[in-house]
Amino acid sequence: MVDIPSLRNKNFVRFQPDDILGITVNVPGEQSIAIDYNLPLIPSATTENSSDQISQGVGRQTFLVRKDGTIDFPVIGIIKVEGYTQEELEKYLKKLLSEKIMIPTIVTVRLLNFTIWLTGEVGNGQFTVNRDHINLLEALALGGGMGSYGRRDDVRIYRPTRDGGYTMASVDMSREDVIQSPYFYLHQNDIVYIVPSRSRTQSTDISPRYGFVIGSITLAISFYLLAKSL
Repeated sequence: MVDIPSLRNKNFVRFQPDDILGITVNVPGEQSIAIDYNLPLIPSATTENSSDQISQGVGRQTFLVRKDGTIDFPVIGIIKVEGYTQEELEKYLKKLLSEKIMIPTIVTVRLLNFTIWLTGEVGNGQFTVNRDHINLLEALALGGGMGSYGRRDDVRIYRPTRDGGYTMASVDMSREDVIQSPYFYLHQNDIVYIVPSRSRTQSTDISPRYGFVIGSITLAISFYLLAKSL
């Protein structure tokens, strides 16, 4: 049995523009103090921080990260959140709140629109992740597993960049040390493409031609039999 270390602790999901964050501030025993630091559970249509894309049933106030990587937090004002992990942002907010609230606070931060896409030789679709991490194996399981024609040695991950483009990496799922790949743990908005095998591609190319040939032969035979019967 061989233990293979994981890179999960070095591959945290970091917040970026267009992320939707659920942030709640609680002050145990003095909840009235926390009211000013929380958005309404059902934000008004004019609240620029909120988004109707996320169900308010989660019980958290939602903040849409602006293009410049900031949010407008109640009382505190504009703060930079881009580049922070969940734990880092919770600690940072606690520090900012400690300058205004003398009682210890509890701050909970969640990424609410952690979405990935699966395409190719797998169950295609968009999937929302309800926790702060997901790896390739778990993602493929969401899509019903890799198809029999999918290439295990060339799973491609397309990761969005800040300028609107993508970086692409190929991951070999047949290797034991695949968990050490920096792309084994997915980030928000990653696209996982399962490349079809060569035999799959060839069969797709050949099938229409084969059908055309068979159809032509059948038509010729029909004309021959018709002419012979006259």
